[in-house]
Amino acid sequence: MKKNLYLTLILLSFQAHSQIGIGTDTPVATLDVREIDPATPTAEAGIAIPQVSVLPSSGNRSGQIVFLTSNNTYCFYAGSDWKPMYAQVYNFGDVKHGFQTGDHNGWVLLDGRAKSSLTVNQQAAATALGIGTNLPNLADKSIVGVSDTKTLNTIGGSSSVTIDQNQLPNVTLTTSTNGDHTHNTGADGSALLTSVLGISLGSVVRPTSESRSTTSSGSHSHTTSSINGGVAQQSVTVQNPYLAINGFIYLGL
Repeated sequence: MKKNLYLTLILLSFQAHSQIGIGTDTPVATLDVREIDPATPTAEAGIAIPQVSVLPSSGNRSGQIVFLTSNNTYCFYAGSDWKPMYAQVYNFGDVKHGFQTGDHNGWVLLDGRAKSSLTVNQQAAATALGIGTNLPNLADKSIVGVSDTKTLNTIGGSSSVTIDQNQLPNVTLTTSTNGDHTHNTGADGSALLTSVLGISLGSVVRPTSESRSTTSSGSHSHTTSSINGGVAQQSVTVQNPYLAINGFIYLGL
């Protein structure tokens, strides 16, 4: 009965004046609510906004406000969807990195989970952005710009590579410029024959101090059958130094 009487008085006051004052006899706005004792307010101070555990599917008017208890967030209806009341308003599809480990305030962790696990509003926003059955998984990945070879919302690349033979330098191992080289004659055969047969053959068998060399026409080259010695190839790690933090996409609440 008391609530109905109080509401009736407010309505009568609204009909008599263009402004309504609560806690003041001189309102300066359409609805002017003031704390009677601002220096020592009680627990009843303030305005209690309607609380909801899930957001309505839509609102009736832009600017409509509710308090979402599951996220402890004030939300307003922006004419087509609900947005959290932050100092900065984000758009669906905005991406950020952070140290947070889970979804928060409309930001959804890019962990590859099923899109169906999100709220109805988030699923609709993800679908509009072209996200399929699962969210992208940003684990162990960096972000690159879209190009002719990299289309939006695609995943590629690798953190290691294996070099094939046709990716090695084209190298041929060779001798010096003209291939000049020397051959020694070996043991002194003349001294051996003289001591055994008593015949001097110094003019026939050359001593070891002499040598014969090839001409420049003796040029030649050496090639290898396996540039790496025939061992099994190993992958080469191309991971840059990194700081591991989580990635998020804004899909609303």
